[in-house]
Amino acid sequence: MSLEQCKTANWLVVGEKDGSDGRERRLDQYLKACSKGNIVPDQVLYEQGYQKGQRYYCQPDNIFYEALKGNGNYQVCPVENRAVLRPYYQVAHNYYNAENEYQRYQDNFKEYARKAYDDKLKQEERDRYLKLFKDLQNNSDRMNRNYRDAIRVLEKFKYEHGLK
Repeated sequence: MSLEQCKTANWLVVGEKDGSDGRERRLDQYLKACSKGNIVPDQVLYEQGYQKGQRYYCQPDNIFYEALKGNGNYQVCPVENRAVLRPYYQVAHNYYNAENEYQRYQDNFKEYARKAYDDKLKQEERDRYLKLFKDLQNNSDRMNRNYRDAIRVLEKFKYEHGLK
């Protein structure tokens, strides 16, 4: 935060934005930044805003959809809410990871297959890519199964919890 932002900050709004974005409290950072101009953030307003923002952020469906995008963290939410939020985060986060792993697998599969038969490469390089390609082929059943399982768990969870 710049000194100019410190001078004009509405600390209620700043706290609300941090809370609704799922961020950790950043008041210490603001205190440090603003102290350079002898400005003291309003801690009470910041905290009120932060708690208001958290009420938006710490909703099960929001945690779920943020985790599907690889974002979010239910652990910034109040302790008393975490047990309810954890499964929403975990299912979506597991799917996100499985999908990324599957996509990396697909990308590597195509790249290794192409390079294994690329006449422009030296034979030893082609052999190395052929080995990598065969290793991927050997793991294809596991990779496909993991991805399908993640999809199945995700869809079941969405159905059971009324998510789209």
